[in-house]
Amino acid sequence: MAVEEVDTVKDFWRLFSSFFRVALRREMAYRGTFFAGIVGQWIGYGGTFLSLYVLATSFQQVGGWNSAEIMVLYSLSLMSYAIGASFFFNFSTGLTRRIRSGEFDASLMKPIHPFLHEVFSAGYNVAYISHFSISLVILVVSLYQLHYTPTVWNIVYLALMVLGAAFIQAAALIASSVMGFFTVGRNPIADFLLWDMKEFTNYPITIFPKAIQFVLTFLLPFAFLNFYPAAALLGKAIPEGYPAILPFLSPLVGILVFALSVLLWNWGLKHYKSTGS
Repeated sequence: MAVEEVDTVKDFWRLFSSFFRVALRREMAYRGTFFAGIVGQWIGYGGTFLSLYVLATSFQQVGGWNSAEIMVLYSLSLMSYAIGASFFFNFSTGLTRRIRSGEFDASLMKPIHPFLHEVFSAGYNVAYISHFSISLVILVVSLYQLHYTPTVWNIVYLALMVLGAAFIQAAALIASSVMGFFTVGRNPIADFLLWDMKEFTNYPITIFPKAIQFVLTFLLPFAFLNFYPAAALLGKAIPEGYPAILPFLSPLVGILVFALSVLLWNWGLKHYKSTGS
């Protein structure tokens, strides 16, 4: 498929739609494999959910949050990851391979920015439908256990917060891919900062030392994935002394860190040296 010059939003959307349809046809070409992957994801994340649920129910409360409320945290984080990763997981994990093989050089010859070409050509990962459906089921069941009846405002609020959180998840994937410009493999330090630190958000950040609360709010803002939205939704306290507006800032934080991750990617691109493969 020829790639045309992208001059307008309409051109951008047409290009995105074309790549999306190609990715969807590619995923559905082997339907048995596709649906087997969906089932596998349900089993895998179902196991993670059960492990977390058993751990949470072992205590009456964790930092003032009961097991159902902790499951809300888990579901919101997984839901935003499903959205962000569906667009950027293939891009992030495939960049190092494409650089090593020399395929990335072709992106530099296209009439659109290499970042856009890499994202579009990597394709939309349809398999993340399973992540989204799992997270939605967990969220609905958890709210039901809490006897929580959401209003229209609650639903709109959650949708906006999850969208903002999806930008944060996408930013983490983009940032982690930057190491591909400098190393032939994954960097354990980057993996720790961008992935292992997210594990803290499976629980309310108020149970952790103030230093970790600060990092997860202002340096690596993973607390905006789930903690602050859930705190507002469920009427929970945020860290003492922190601005009361924080639970409403996920969309703004998401757009900001996404923009910063793209700038970081462009910085890595400027330092790229072809492998000559």
